[in-house]
Amino acid sequence: MAQGLLSYKYEQEKKDTGTTALTGLRLYLDLASAMGTGESIEKHLHIKHQGWTGRQTLLSLIMMNLAGGDCVEDLRKLEGDTGFCEVLRRLEHGY
Repeated sequence: MAQGLLSYKYEQEKKDTGTTALTGLRLYLDLASAMGTGESIEKHLHIKHQGWTGRQTLLSLIMMNLAGGDCVEDLRKLEGDTGFCEVLRRLEHGY
């Protein structure tokens, strides 16, 4: 399969790492990063830094929508997914 801008190599995990199908949302996070979405959010969306940043808030809502959520309470689905939360923690530092 030809790779584009975002190259991925998939390997099967030998142990249980807590990842679920929601971890597939990482591709969308990488796409958002490649497009400069986070920087654009910070530039155009002026949210005071109390709690979550504007970037965290908007990207969480986008990920929730992609995961099939339709209300803010569905963010608990993402927060309850330990594998996805680990991906988010890793990306926060480099995203």
